[in-house]
Amino acid sequence: MFRILAVFMLLLPLAGCLNATSPLPAGLTASMANPGAQLDKQEAIGLINQYRAANNLAALVLTTELNIAASQAAARYAKDGNNNGAAALVAGRANASALFSAGYTTFAETFSGWRGSNRDAKTLLMPNVTNAGLAVTYNANSSFGAHWVLIVAE
Repeated sequence: MFRILAVFMLLLPLAGCLNATSPLPAGLTASMANPGAQLDKQEAIGLINQYRAANNLAALVLTTELNIAASQAAARYAKDGNNNGAAALVAGRANASALFSAGYTTFAETFSGWRGSNRDAKTLLMPNVTNAGLAVTYNANSSFGAHWVLIVAE
């Protein structure tokens, strides 16, 4: 019961980003806590872009280059169990910032966590970025399971 309440409390802030009569799309609530799970990146970036639009910012566009970089960083994050190596992969990119998260099983939960963190929300709302890459990697041997990476860049 506590877990259901905790998930509800995490998802409640998402209501401000969506139409009050719309349920969350399946791509945002699909569990990534299994091998081979596929993230619906278009729905995920759509939610981020709704948040940015609500703050009068331009939409982000997913790029192949940044998606590959995010996938590499997420794989490293899941392998290492910390984001040090993953952050190093992103650090060499000019004008790029990254968000990391682990333990959330759905993008909706991950986004809610990022949006609820002042530091992460600042990255989501960077006015000068226009491109993004997004990835999640699941590691069954990790206590966190799913490892998320969002890269934003000019």
